[in-house]
Amino acid sequence: MSAFPPRWRRTGITIAVALAATLGLSTAVYLSVRTKGSPQQTATAFLMAWQRGDLPAMKAQVLEPPRDFDGIYDAFTKGSQAKKIIIQRIGVHPKAHRNFGESATYYATFSVTLDGPVPYTYDGHLEIIDFDRAWKVHWSPTVIHPELQEIGSSEVRQIRVVPQRDGSSRLVLLEARAKGEQAGRFFVDEGLKLVAILAESAQPGVTG
Repeated sequence: MSAFPPRWRRTGITIAVALAATLGLSTAVYLSVRTKGSPQQTATAFLMAWQRGDLPAMKAQVLEPPRDFDGIYDAFTKGSQAKKIIIQRIGVHPKAHRNFGESATYYATFSVTLDGPVPYTYDGHLEIIDFDRAWKVHWSPTVIHPELQEIGSSEVRQIRVVPQRDGSSRLVLLEARAKGEQAGRFFVDEGLKLVAILAESAQPGVTG
């Protein structure tokens, strides 16, 4: 026999049902507002789309892609003479420290091989943020290569393969040269200067 009067038992049942309903509602609300997918899925979808040359699929993973998104990637592919782009070693980890109110942020690291007349390999990274209940790539030119910074519309920049005397090649970033600036022996007649070496190929016959 219960130690509590019938009225107390009925009240207890009512409270239990109300509590269960509240907990159920809280769970439903949590499930409805949590961010869909994962940073790993977004990074992998974006990078694998790059590997297969699917620019629309890449842009679907990007938060506010630039207007000339397609042109930027086309110029990089043509300038690097890449016949095939291979992405490997994708790793994702959370940002170590976040400011108050900052969106959840993750970083992805990966390896890029531009397979063409000469292969070039370099390491890349990108940032993934939680935006409007979805994981999105926070895009900048450094997603293509760490040495590519924000490019002003008035600047002339080129990606080019430059052969070396020892038979190896370099993948370089060039931009317009100011009057009086030194250009280097490859660019004297073009009004360009070397900004950065993006990657280097091994001398033919030499393996790492």
